Amino acid sequence: MNEREIGGVPLLWGFTTLTPMEVAVHCRWCLAWHHHKLTAPPNVVDYYEAHCYARPDWYDRGYWIQPCETSRARVFGMGKRARGWEARLLAAGETTPSIQRRQAAPGPRPLPPPVDWSKYQRERRPRPTANQWPMSYPTFPEDEDE
Repeated sequence: MNEREIGGVPLLWGFTTLTPMEVAVHCRWCLAWHHHKLTAPPNVVDYYEAHCYARPDWYDRGYWIQPCETSRARVFGMGKRARGWEARLLAAGETTPSIQRRQAAPGPRPLPPPVDWSKYQRERRPRPTANQWPMSYPTFPEDEDE
């Protein structure tokens, strides 16, 4: 999570998905991924209606999403997801210490773009050739026969 608020409304990171014009947000309150239709270009903050089934106190106000270039697939494991029984407890408005620990864990953050290693190929050196003997040897005047 972005750990910031704008006017008392949470600001979340949005990650690109395989579906064009869709953004995925990891919700630390219900420990699930919410998908929204992308209405702003990357790195532009926009307002979205909340889809959280845990119904936190800010639910009626929605939240802000800041889309980034990082794909959801790259950060999927970083967000702590609720197990089935935890999701049912959250939907019922209840919580446990394990749920609270998962909610307090840092959420996924944008990653630097993947490196295109094709630009950094090593320079190929020519293969060493077999030792070749010289065709002629140097001659020196004192070596010549008189």
